[in-house]
Amino acid sequence: MPSTESGGAAKTRRVSLWWWLVVAAAAAATSVATQENHRQQKQESHQQENHQQNLLMDMMSSLIDLPVIGNVLRASVHPIYRPLVSQFQPRINNRDRENEFPELCFGELGCLFTDHDFFHPIHRPINLPPNQRDEIQALFTVHSREDSLGRVVEALDVRQVLNTTFSPGRSTKILIHGFLDHNGVTWMWDMVRALLVYGDFNVVTVDWSGGSQALYSQATANTRVVGLEVAHFINWLKDNLDLDPGDVHIIGHSLGSHTAGYAGERVSGLGRITGLDPAEPFFQYMPPSVRLDPSDALFVDVIHTDADSILNLGAGYGLWQPVGHLDFYPNDGRSQPGCDSLRRIPYAALTSGVSLYEGLDAAQKELIACSHNRAPKLFTDSILSQCPYTAFQCSSYQRYMDGECVTCGEDGSQCARLGLQADAWPGRNHSLVPFFLSTSAGPNYCLYHYLLTVDVADPDGVEGSLRGRLKVSFITDDGSIKDFDLTPDAPTTLARGRSYSFFLYHFQDLSSSSEALVHWIYEADVFNPLSYCVLFCDKGLPLARLNFTSVDVAGNERIARGSNFTSRSNEVLMCHQQGLEVVRIASEATVKVVSSPHCLATVTSHERNATHLLRHHNRTTGLLDAGLASITSMFSTE
Repeated sequence: MPSTESGGAAKTRRVSLWWWLVVAAAAAATSVATQENHRQQKQESHQQENHQQNLLMDMMSSLIDLPVIGNVLRASVHPIYRPLVSQFQPRINNRDRENEFPELCFGELGCLFTDHDFFHPIHRPINLPPNQRDEIQALFTVHSREDSLGRVVEALDVRQVLNTTFSPGRSTKILIHGFLDHNGVTWMWDMVRALLVYGDFNVVTVDWSGGSQALYSQATANTRVVGLEVAHFINWLKDNLDLDPGDVHIIGHSLGSHTAGYAGERVSGLGRITGLDPAEPFFQYMPPSVRLDPSDALFVDVIHTDADSILNLGAGYGLWQPVGHLDFYPNDGRSQPGCDSLRRIPYAALTSGVSLYEGLDAAQKELIACSHNRAPKLFTDSILSQCPYTAFQCSSYQRYMDGECVTCGEDGSQCARLGLQADAWPGRNHSLVPFFLSTSAGPNYCLYHYLLTVDVADPDGVEGSLRGRLKVSFITDDGSIKDFDLTPDAPTTLARGRSYSFFLYHFQDLSSSSEALVHWIYEADVFNPLSYCVLFCDKGLPLARLNFTSVDVAGNERIARGSNFTSRSNEVLMCHQQGLEVVRIASEATVKVVSSPHCLATVTSHERNATHLLRHHNRTTGLLDAGLASITSMFSTE
């Protein structure tokens, strides 16, 4: 029996071992099949990804040749995201390895020095060495009234300027484009044409598209070499043709503004630099040696139009920081009127430039950077516009809009003209001064500004106040009517015997208007029962006069004549046309007032009534004070 049991146990073990071998073989076969399946799926997925990438590359290849959109695609990423790919680019200057290229020389142009000023972990995290001159291939095109189309001069051989119509006896304007642009950008052609119509200038355009159409970090570095090229061009003209650098005015847009600054560092006595919305990334809050600053020329004026932070969802290509003697901030220097409407794009294509190509170029700029490109348009419009583009010094744009900053000051330095005439500003010895003004959505960007003073009378000496809405319409010389709602948001409270000022602006010159319509609507306050007028109360507005002042006229006459200017001819006084001292305007009624000699007598009478009210107020206050003093003395313990 023991031997029999031992044989059964052995048989059982052999069956179990065989069974486990079968199971293991099946599992192995399943595992191999699964791995093969995964391999096939991975291969198919890889093929699908390659197919998608090929489709994307084909699409990019078809778009990359477009004039502007292609440039943007070639630039790869938005400036704010370029630090994210910095590991793929050489970090020339950083805290661990400073001054890896402390000196780079470019032959006759001289050398560039780079120190710790050109690196900042936030504002300038990348600082690449610039490209060589033959890579950038800067070109100068010399325009004049004799040759408006211009002739090209290679920066590598500035002696070619002798074959152009350049004349050292004329003032010279040098225009420099910005990132991704080229010599054919619409704003440059528009400005060239306007300048040649305005005056007999040498107008030189700088084409550095070989260095601007690159990654933003590389284009930023290339501006330094272009600055050397421009400086060499001016200095060569000075040494060989007796050009006076004081007669040279460089106008740069975006990166071109800082390029102008680099040129100004190398030209002694450079007359003027105008920065058109200088680029923010890698420049804002950097030392003066890195960006445009007041030391770069005898006079530096700057127009800021796109100064929202670059961190604001990609909006804002221009810097907010004041960098000139005179810094203009149209519409607070941020988003410009009309840039929030897509209608501007086809409009720009149809109306900009003198050809279809220029129109399409302008339309693409409107699509990509409307506010950023508004600065060149404002400057160009200022050249031939009859509108003065008057700006006023103020601590904030809101205070300016409230009409608190509409005087030029005793020396005239608190107002200035944006654009070509900015150099007439009498405060040129100052620097970093912010000036504000309002502009429209175009095509006529300039607005005329007015200060309207409404004198409310109190003929019966009852004092008190009225609450309601007030509108004024001015009648122009051609009979048209221009309406202004003085209380657009809510009713206002007007106290009898007081004057109220309103800051107005319009795209037409209304300074010659001598008649106006005043419309008044009495409106009670639902939360104040005392404001209701039921019986025996007067809802009418007692109007003494209107004082309508063109602050643009006052500002520009102050600029032209200096601190001795005392004329008040820009003020228009309007009152009742029959000479009544008070015009009673019933609620929901309209009354006409006119400018006449009787208004001067109304002024005297109004001032006399105001003095009488003040005396009455003082007498009443004195009686109350005396009564309180006598009552207090009754309880005195002394």
